[in-house]
Amino acid sequence: MSNRPPLTILGSLALATPALAQDVPEPQPDIFLFAYDASASDDALSGGINTTNRPTLYDNQPFFTPGGDSFVYSRSDGAQTDVWEYDIASGTHTQITRTPENEYSPTPSPDNRTISVVFERNRSIWQVDRADPGNPVWLLETAGVDEPVGYFARNHASGDVLFWSRYGFNVALSHAGEQAYHFVSGHAVPASPHLIPGTSEFSFVHRQTNEEVWIKAVDPESRAVRPITPIAGTNANYTWAPDGSILQIEGTQLHRWREGAEGWEVIADLAHHGLASATRIAVSPDGTRVAVVGIAAD
Repeated sequence: MSNRPPLTILGSLALATPALAQDVPEPQPDIFLFAYDASASDDALSGGINTTNRPTLYDNQPFFTPGGDSFVYSRSDGAQTDVWEYDIASGTHTQITRTPENEYSPTPSPDNRTISVVFERNRSIWQVDRADPGNPVWLLETAGVDEPVGYFARNHASGDVLFWSRYGFNVALSHAGEQAYHFVSGHAVPASPHLIPGTSEFSFVHRQTNEEVWIKAVDPESRAVRPITPIAGTNANYTWAPDGSILQIEGTQLHRWREGAEGWEVIADLAHHGLASATRIAVSPDGTRVAVVGIAAD
């Protein structure tokens, strides 16, 4: 029997075992700001900058404020997601909410005094007053809608709200101040609805029974639904520009749809601007800037 001390054997094993590789975090999206030329048919983007530059932390869902001089967005510190604001002129970020729960899909009001959000307190839509962000108000309490919300769009002028159900995969119409619920469509794709510029209609994404995926519009007054266009590719995130065109990203290509044109046209390749991929896009109210959610190329 060997008289070698056990600790010596254990020490030898420890020295012989290679160090375990640490987990490498998955890259998270940043928010890139570009100048946008709506008249361009080739490369419509220029002057891109990475406004967040936090490749391992979540920054997403930008929405421009009414004046177009800033955008609000959802930002995570790794454990908590709050609403922040990026000022374009100064390049500074300011935290708006500091609640114990997470907030997503921040949407400023036309007067920029309040911000509507999807709030994890009850997974519904809440309104945050900029002057008192610690006391949010449940937007759909009077409507009596406690269905968990994934995404939404709001018409402040009429009070109408169109939301995508987090678990129902449907879209429904409700109201900010009245008891209201109207089922619009099932088989709705998880994507943010939008208020169509210059109208009272909302748009949403619908997967038809033939498996085609279309952007469609619903009129809150007549409740009629009409098709607009199939999406470009597979990414269902899109946005409306103030001129009535639709912008959508597929891979690194930025597509644009216009009423009367034949299908979608490619107006920029984000790979030429340093992005490896992108998913979301927002347009400023004057149509001169876009915020793109994507991952920078190595």
